[in-house]
Amino acid sequence: MGKYMKYEIKGTYKVILGILAIVLIATTVLYNYTAKNESSLIIALASLLIFGTFLSAFLYIVGSFRKELYEDRGYLTFTLPLTGNQILGAKLIVAFMWFLILGAITVSYNIFMMAKTSGETINFKELLSLISSSEIISFAIMILISGISTLILIYFSMALSRVTLRNRKIGGMWFIIFLILSTFIAWIQMKIVNISPYYINLKDWSIVNSNISSLFQIEIDNASLMFSTEDYFYINIAGFITNIIIGIILFLGTGHIIEKKIDL
Repeated sequence: MGKYMKYEIKGTYKVILGILAIVLIATTVLYNYTAKNESSLIIALASLLIFGTFLSAFLYIVGSFRKELYEDRGYLTFTLPLTGNQILGAKLIVAFMWFLILGAITVSYNIFMMAKTSGETINFKELLSLISSSEIISFAIMILISGISTLILIYFSMALSRVTLRNRKIGGMWFIIFLILSTFIAWIQMKIVNISPYYINLKDWSIVNSNISSLFQIEIDNASLMFSTEDYFYINIAGFITNIIIGIILFLGTGHIIEKKIDL
């Protein structure tokens, strides 16, 4: 599995580093050519650049898996002496590594450029205190789990499409399967959340039990049912656990399809 991870890294690092280089150049140009009195515009555009970085990397990783399913390069991958779960696990670990590296570098560079253009000194002690707070760490973990869960669901949709349609290349079929499964999973989560309305505060880990949906605006994503107030982030416990269980099932299902059902 370790050798396959090295193979994955060698096959993807050029494109990932290319995306990173383009984003860092664009970020430098953005901060140097945007007026200082337009700080809100800088923050908005910088946020878009960070989002674009993750989106580009995400689409590339997804596209790479699809090529292995439908093109000749997949023959080498799926005939390796590895189980389907090992192949999928290696891909997810490498994807997680790239997202972590991209996130750390792009966010750090934006903080550096923001301080440089504003003439302010970075207070590393305060910055470290903010980053290491339990609330920020917990929220970052939730986002990462959400991204990995979405990636697993996409992989499962592609693998299921490959097996269902055999060798017929219908480009958008996996996306239709993905939308159907996403809707079904969201419906299950909503039902579970309604049955078990227990929420955990990501700041102090306190648990509340109330019909929050009638009091606050709720944000629904693929990972869980979340909402935020002015000072706190809350996540539904049952919805989050359900997402993890579904993610494990989809992971095992995708591994099984890769190992047993792919017709090379």
